[in-house]
Amino acid sequence: MALELTINIPMYILRYMNATDKAIINIKVSKALKHEAQELADEIGVPLTTVISAGLKEFVRSRSLTVSAFPRLRPEIERELGGAIADYRGGRKISKTFIESSAIADHLNSL
Repeated sequence: MALELTINIPMYILRYMNATDKAIINIKVSKALKHEAQELADEIGVPLTTVISAGLKEFVRSRSLTVSAFPRLRPEIERELGGAIADYRGGRKISKTFIESSAIADHLNSL
């Protein structure tokens, strides 16, 4: 019976599965999402498989899945943004207002 099953599975897959501790997962996503994810993965120089594996590892590590109707920033970004808002409200680290582009260039060159 096992021999009949292996006849329908390409040999390169069987060799790959026997040579590593990897598993194949088939998922369905929209073509647009797959295309966008593939382009981004190519842009940063990693295979899409690595992106998906990283997502699964994070799910296992955090033991949570966040689902929300509203986008949420990562905690470290929220802290950074909170600090920037506090600086703004306290009048610290605020850039000047510029009317002309030459004034911007002068200011940047003075830093």
